[in-house]
Amino acid sequence: MKRDFLESLGLDKETIEKVMSEHGKSLTAEKQKVTELEVERDSFKEQLSQRDSDIETLKKDSGTSEELKQQLEKWQGDYDTLKADSEVQLAETKKNAAIDLALTKSGAKNIKAAKALLDLDGLEVTEKGVNGLDEQLKVLQENESYLFGESEKATPPQIVTGGNPGQTVVKEGPLGQQMKSEKFNLTKFLTDKGENK
Repeated sequence: MKRDFLESLGLDKETIEKVMSEHGKSLTAEKQKVTELEVERDSFKEQLSQRDSDIETLKKDSGTSEELKQQLEKWQGDYDTLKADSEVQLAETKKNAAIDLALTKSGAKNIKAAKALLDLDGLEVTEKGVNGLDEQLKVLQENESYLFGESEKATPPQIVTGGNPGQTVVKEGPLGQQMKSEKFNLTKFLTDKGENK
């Protein structure tokens, strides 16, 4: 609103000043609202831009997530395979240990040879022991009796304190012979020879 317009309407200066003052206040308030709306709009534009950027990042990461998911699935598969193999190996180890123990208890002279004659595939390990082993052992003991029984034991060496048994004390002869004696005394030897005076 312009002053000229108000003067052309025949308003006095005081009224024109009041109208212009009120118009200025309302215009300032409207400008303030526009400024606030512009700031709000710019904030929304920035948020929208950030969201677009986040969406693009997520799109890129979704490929990475898919790759990670595939890698995790591969690792899970490898783990499951390894776990299954380990369980099979553990069961086989338990089976072999139980068979070795049973062969030892039955008096097998050569566990490896006796074990080679058993049908290991026909044996199954349970909490009670090895199913089918007793029957196979009985047949093996009847048919291959040479594999079982007391093994020949060597006589243990006889350890005697104070030297070899049955050796006599040499009182005469060279020093080397006398030193081999159980009751050799160097001081006495030297005194007897007259060298320790």
